[in-house]
Amino acid sequence: MAKQKTYTFKTRVKRIKGVFLNSIVVVPDEIMDAVNVKGRVRTKGTMNGAPFALAIQNMKDGTRYFSVSAQLRKDAKAQAGDPVTVMFWLVDADKVDVPEELWAVLEQDEQAKKVWDTFTPGIQRGLSHYVKSVKNVDSRIKRAFEIVEKAKLRQLHFQKLADEKKKKK
Repeated sequence: MAKQKTYTFKTRVKRIKGVFLNSIVVVPDEIMDAVNVKGRVRTKGTMNGAPFALAIQNMKDGTRYFSVSAQLRKDAKAQAGDPVTVMFWLVDADKVDVPEELWAVLEQDEQAKKVWDTFTPGIQRGLSHYVKSVKNVDSRIKRAFEIVEKAKLRQLHFQKLADEKKKKK
């Protein structure tokens, strides 16, 4: 198996004004030129040694960046203005790391698995994040069952929106 190409750069955490986001790290143009991929780019990597799985995103002005959550800032021991070392590699945008608790529930429920397979990788990634964002195993199991039951009943937010859109047509 070929060794994964990694990209490394040093920068500072930058504070921005936004509804959901307040910190980013800008990816230098020379790194983006080396990556040579357009659109959203899924990655895994580290910031000051703290692991992350993020997409490189676009600003309207063409700037490319990683969003930096409060948890990642804490793990990287960095606040706005602090220097950070970012190292990342590209990953398959269609591959989703499903937490074992959610995977176990899906394997035991054929109907739920069929519904899950209709979701886009982005939706699967978001639901997986919701399940694995709590540390307690019992809470992850509870969230996995909750997601599966809501999905089967078409009660997840994006499902309700899709159903409302169909009714209006």
